[in-house]
Amino acid sequence: MEKAGQIAQIHLLLREKTAEGHNGWYSQCEREGKTAVFIKDVSRAWQLAEGHFIENKSESMGLQVRYALITTSLNSLAGNIKPELMAALIKHEIWTPAQGLAYVRQNQDSEKQAEGLRAISPYLTSTLLPEALEIARGVGDEYYRAEALTGLAPYLPESLLPKALEIARAIEDESSRAKGLTPQMRRDLNQLAQIRNEDDRARALTRLAPHLPEVLPETLEIARAIEDEDDRVRALTALAPHLPVSLLPEALAVARAIGNEYHRARALTGLAPYLPEVLPEALEIARAIRDESRRAEALTGLAPYLPENLLREALEVARGIGDEYDRAEALTGLAPYLPEVLSEALEIARGIGSEYYRARALTGLAPYLPEVLPEALEIARAIRDESRRAEALTGLAPYLPENLLREAFEIARGIGDEYNRAKALTGLASHLPSLLPEALEIARGILSYRYRAEALRELAPHLPESLLPEALEVARAIGNEYHRAEALTGLAPYLSEALLSEALEVARGIGSEYKRAEALTGLAPHLPVSLLPEALKIARGIEDQFFRALALTGLAPRLPQVLLEALAVARGIGDEDNRALALTDLAPHLPEILLPEALEVARGIRDESDRATALTWLAPYLPESLLPKALAVARDIWSESSRVEALIGLAPHLPQVLPEALEAARGIGGESDRAKVLKALTATLTPANVDLSFWQDILHALGTLTRLHFLETIPNLVPLILHFGGVVALREVYQSIRDVSRWWK
Repeated sequence: MEKAGQIAQIHLLLREKTAEGHNGWYSQCEREGKTAVFIKDVSRAWQLAEGHFIENKSESMGLQVRYALITTSLNSLAGNIKPELMAALIKHEIWTPAQGLAYVRQNQDSEKQAEGLRAISPYLTSTLLPEALEIARGVGDEYYRAEALTGLAPYLPESLLPKALEIARAIEDESSRAKGLTPQMRRDLNQLAQIRNEDDRARALTRLAPHLPEVLPETLEIARAIEDEDDRVRALTALAPHLPVSLLPEALAVARAIGNEYHRARALTGLAPYLPEVLPEALEIARAIRDESRRAEALTGLAPYLPENLLREALEVARGIGDEYDRAEALTGLAPYLPEVLSEALEIARGIGSEYYRARALTGLAPYLPEVLPEALEIARAIRDESRRAEALTGLAPYLPENLLREAFEIARGIGDEYNRAKALTGLASHLPSLLPEALEIARGILSYRYRAEALRELAPHLPESLLPEALEVARAIGNEYHRAEALTGLAPYLSEALLSEALEVARGIGSEYKRAEALTGLAPHLPVSLLPEALKIARGIEDQFFRALALTGLAPRLPQVLLEALAVARGIGDEDNRALALTDLAPHLPEILLPEALEVARGIRDESDRATALTWLAPYLPESLLPKALAVARDIWSESSRVEALIGLAPHLPQVLPEALEAARGIGGESDRAKVLKALTATLTPANVDLSFWQDILHALGTLTRLHFLETIPNLVPLILHFGGVVALREVYQSIRDVSRWWK
């Protein structure tokens, strides 16, 4: 039709619908297993619509958006079809292999593309494998590119292995590259055993195993030979899902041969889901673990897979654990899986000699047996060690009804050690407000400054207004300045104006400048306007520049006029880390003259997540001249999630460098992350910063999304659609949304 010059007929063909309301040409191609033909036709029609802009702007704009909608609908369809379903459709000849490959190509999420390739690889013909390899090459995220190569590896002919190896070697990340080298490994399995790094050897084994069942015995032997037991466990548990029944006993033997009991327990737990017939033996191995803590861990790890008869046996093993703490831990871990034997578990818990561990075991059972709470409380009362008595009481507190809470409070009151008494009382008082006055009085009597401050901070959110003056007096009396500042900060959100004035005087009296700055910063958000000049005077009296900058920064949101002073102080800080910290805190208020320096500080942050956060904080305040430099910093971030964070932060402020930002966004492998960035970018678009060429680039980038994500950007595109195509184009977009939504629901 195109050769005959029937361009209008092409667009009409792609609008045809069936009697059932589906897209006619798509339905025809789908029936014939030629989905790839439809996709190519839509792509070509989109190009023709772009070329038609000069002749008919409105029609061209409407068609461009229509084809973007169709493309994103196909992307959604491809994303909604599970790889397993795709494979089954091909296997049972409902789909052709070419049809499945077309859906994989259409999926715009790196992970899903890789999963799709792995699923359909066994069914691809030799003529389709080169195309599949090119799809693998195009997977954006290197990790999933390696996954895709691994999935294709067992089915590639010798003639394609050099190309696969070339793609794998081009992967920059070493770990991902190791995964992708499996085509070479398949030709020579013995090379696996020669990989020196055992972690890499374990990883290579687990990637190879699902695709080469004929070499699983050799693979298991290589796993057995891994010396590092942690790596051996990881290799073994990753191999387990792919091992035939005949090899599972051997895998169990490998697990039993692990010397370290902790790693042996991990191996058994990892094998349990795939060894139902050997669960009795696995339980016996758990029983044989000498370290009782690890034995308890193995029991609780096996519990989800054990039938009732073996759960009873596991309970016997738990009963045989000598150490009462470990016995209590095992019982607590088994409880969720023992609905039929809870009474027996309760009997064992009651038989634990140590009151503390008995109380712990009963507390673990309490959610399933609330009737044991009075008994648990009596056992807690009998615990001689006061620290453990306090711990048992606070552990029980969330489950106790009011009458038992009062009884628990009486028990706590009888604890002689002040710290443990306060710990128990504050833990209980939050559940029973009438006990708060006594809890505060006990907190006052704690000799340890640290524990007194901790008690105040824990009590503060629960104290009524009438008790707050007393709480402030308790804080003022704390001799250690560090803990006094902590107590003030904890109380500040709950203090009245009059009490805040007193708190400010307490802060002024703190000798340590760092602690004084921290106290001021903690108080600042809560100070009334009348107290701010006094707070500023205290901040200016701090001699150390970093601490003074911290104090001034804390006051800046309430006193904007001190910003220049704060900046001057920050600029003079000698320590680079402290200077960066001070500049970052000041970012929302920085004058333009300091922004280049702030950006350099951000560039120098080694941690990529922190660097992205710093860029995001700076972005709203950067002048246009600095935005390209900020974008370069963002694009240099290797971590995809951190790069996404930085790009989203920069997007609203990049009108002059939007093409570069768009290029960076298109390189993001994950469709969801890419959608977030593109949506943020489209929010910055105006007719003033988008020409026709850039509009087309934007629409093609949006065409890599699923339909839902694309539709979320349409409101941002409306001003551009109106600018380029007018109201007629906007009406066509509305009609396209209705049509396409009916064709693909």
